Amino acid sequence: MKENEQWTYSKSGPDKTLSEPKNQPIQLDSCPQNGKNCATHRAKINECLVNSFHHFSHREYDFSINELKIAFDKTKELEKSTCTSCAKLFRTRITASMEQIHDELHKMTTGLFKSKRYKPSFEYATVIIQEFKENI
Repeated sequence: MKENEQWTYSKSGPDKTLSEPKNQPIQLDSCPQNGKNCATHRAKINECLVNSFHHFSHREYDFSINELKIAFDKTKELEKSTCTSCAKLFRTRITASMEQIHDELHKMTTGLFKSKRYKPSFEYATVIIQEFKENI
């Protein structure tokens, strides 16, 4: 498995517009079981990551976080089907995406141009990221 580097949850770069990448966030590169057990789970996880990215780009942060939570829960099902290395990789990728969203929300809720509007989403992201880290 490998991660697609285009998938970054950030609006703070030089080009503040986000365009959805055409590739899947997680692509099959090598799997101990040749992708037999994880193909359907990976498809659902990628769908959740795409949906999360879409919600993030439209400033629907709670929906974006929920999609990542669904994807994370899907990795638990995958682990039961003996593909633990893939499940661990997927959880790492999902947690990294959650950390990126958390960092963006932190930037928007602190500093000179802070907004109280995103504070509940930031707090929700904090709770979910702790949950993820406990279950990696």
